[in-house]
Amino acid sequence: MAAFGAFVLSAQEVNTSMVDFNKSQYPGYLLNMKNVSVEVVESTMRNIFENDYNLKASKEGGFRAYLNQQFAPFGPENYDIYFNVAEFGKKKNKTTQLSMIVCTGNMNAITSSNNPDVDNAIRYFLKNFSPKVQAYENQQQVNALKEQLAKLESTRKSLEKDQDKTNKQIEKLNKSLEKTAQKIKETDQQIAKVKAELKETEK
Repeated sequence: MAAFGAFVLSAQEVNTSMVDFNKSQYPGYLLNMKNVSVEVVESTMRNIFENDYNLKASKEGGFRAYLNQQFAPFGPENYDIYFNVAEFGKKKNKTTQLSMIVCTGNMNAITSSNNPDVDNAIRYFLKNFSPKVQAYENQQQVNALKEQLAKLESTRKSLEKDQDKTNKQIEKLNKSLEKTAQKIKETDQQIAKVKAELKETEK
């Protein structure tokens, strides 16, 4: 639980910075997160854009791009949204960084000075992104465990069928063994009778 708390707190601050994109620099937003992988952060963002809001994605300059589309949390207009996720720092103390550029077209990047309302909306969205990352990661773990459980239950059913089949084969073999044992008994009786007759005849 402490790790979760540290993760959420470290992810609350949204910074603005010039972001390298397509051999140029544009005003953008940075969000640093601890204790979470690049893959989880990227998957969470993609899930929001592509599943929750049905945006169509493309790739541009190493960024995932959503071009000329409305994203309600930012406002009613169409935007060009670019994001990528990378990590930096030493192995045991890595930070995952989300970089985002939001434009109104022609790479006119939104800032607090040229569009304060949308800037505030972007900051609000990013500040509330951390719990969504944690929730998404938890849900992925739940889904993975459910999938594992379903496979194990399916395997168990298959084993139970094999067990029933084997038990029926054993039952059939036991009946065969009983019949054979009975025939051996009857044969032994016939052998004893013939031996007795042979002995009597040889006198």
